[in-house]
Amino acid sequence: MWKIWVLILLIIVTLALMILITIRSSITQFIDEQVYETLRDVDYYLGNTNELENYPQNPIEYDRRQQESRSVNQLIFLPNGRIIYGSAPLELTNRMYQEALNQSGQVERYQTTIDGEDVYYIIRQNEYDGTIVYQASYAWDAYRRELVSTLYWRISILIGIISLLSLIPALWMSRQLTKPIVEMERAVEKISNRQWETALPLDRQDELGQLAHSIDAMRKELKEQDLAQQALLQNISHDLKTPIMVIRGYAQSIGDGIYPTGDLKGSAEVIDEEASRLEKKVVDLLYVTKLEYFKGQETKLEPINLDKLLELLVARFKLRGQLDWEINGEGGEMLGDGEQIRVAFENVLDNALRYAESCIRIDLHQDDVGVEITIFNDGPPVDESLDLFHQFSRGKQGKFGLGLFIVQRIVTLHTGEVSLRNTGDGTAVRFYFPRLKPNHLLKSDV
Repeated sequence: MWKIWVLILLIIVTLALMILITIRSSITQFIDEQVYETLRDVDYYLGNTNELENYPQNPIEYDRRQQESRSVNQLIFLPNGRIIYGSAPLELTNRMYQEALNQSGQVERYQTTIDGEDVYYIIRQNEYDGTIVYQASYAWDAYRRELVSTLYWRISILIGIISLLSLIPALWMSRQLTKPIVEMERAVEKISNRQWETALPLDRQDELGQLAHSIDAMRKELKEQDLAQQALLQNISHDLKTPIMVIRGYAQSIGDGIYPTGDLKGSAEVIDEEASRLEKKVVDLLYVTKLEYFKGQETKLEPINLDKLLELLVARFKLRGQLDWEINGEGGEMLGDGEQIRVAFENVLDNALRYAESCIRIDLHQDDVGVEITIFNDGPPVDESLDLFHQFSRGKQGKFGLGLFIVQRIVTLHTGEVSLRNTGDGTAVRFYFPRLKPNHLLKSDV
C-alpha cells in the first residue's frame, strides 16, 4: 500500500510542480502584457483628445478608460531634463530620463524595481512645435506578487489535501492487487505440501488470471507426476521382487548343496536369466529417468541413415531366434538424436522378436514430407483396448511395461507419430517422422 501511495504521491507532486511552473510563467507574462497594454492605451488616448471626446457615446468604454487613467501616472519631460508635467520618485525619474535619452524607437517599454516594488512604464518620443518631448506612462505592480504567492499557497494546500485523499484509492488498489496474490500464495503453499486438490479460485482476464491459470496447470501436472511416481514405485517394487526372490532362493539352495533344476549349470542359468531381467529393468528405468531429465531442454539434430541403422539392428537380432527377416524399401536419412532413435527401434524389435512366430518384416517409405517405418510380426493379435504406450501398460507376455512407453516419448520428442494395430495376420508398429530442417532444435514438451 505504501509503495502504491508513494507512487501516486510522486505523480501528484510532479504534476503540481509542472502546473505551478506553467502557471507562474503564464500569469507573470499575462500580467506584464496587460499592464503594458494598459499603459500603451492610456498613453495613446491621453495624447489624442479627439479620441477621448468620442467615448461619451459609449459609457462603458468611457468609464473603463477613466479607471485605467487613474491607475496610470504620467510624466512629461524635455531632453534637458525639465519636467513639464507630472511627478515621480527621483530614482524613477532619473532612470526614465537616462532610458529616454538612449531610446532608439519612438515607443519602448521598460520594467524596473525600486525599493522592492516593481514598476512598469513606457516612454513615447513626440515632437511638439519642433521640440522633442518625452512622455512616460507608468504604473506600480500592486498585486502580481500577492497573486502569485496566494496562488502558490492555495495550490500547496490543495496538493496536501489530494495527497491525503489519495491514501484511500491507494489502500483500495493495494487490496485489489494483493488479495489475489495472497490467495495464490496460500494455494501454492498447499501445493508445496502435496495437497493436489487445491484449486485456485481466481477467474480473471488479466495478468494475474493468466498467472493463476499457469499455477493451476502446474498443480495438475505435479499431481499427475506424483501419481505416476507412486505407480512407478509400486511397479518397480513388484517387478523387482520376483527375480530377487528367485535369485536369493537359488543362491541359498546352491549354498546348501541343492540344485533346484537338477544340476549346477541349470541353476546358474536361472540365476543369470533373472539377473538379466533385473538388468533390463534397471536400464529401462534409467532411460526413462534420462528422458525426464532432458524434458523441456533442446536437443541438437544429427543426420541418421535409417537403412544402415535398421540393417545393423536386424543383423544383431537375427542371432536371438530362428525367424525370417525382411527389409523392404528405403528410408534414407532423417534428422534426430541417433541414440534415441536406435533405442526406439530396439524396443519395438525386441517386442516383435518376443511375439513373432515365423517372420518379422520392416517396410520403409520416404517422400519430401517425411519418412514412414512399419515393423510387422506374425504373432498373435494384441488387445487394442489397452494403451500399450502408457507407462507400465503391458500385454500378455510383456515384461515391465516400459518399452513402448519409452518409444512413445522418443517419437513425440522428434515431433513424430507412432501407433500399434492388428493386421489380421499379425501386428504392426508404424513410425512416422517429418522432415526437419538442419538448423531445427528439438524441444520436449511431453
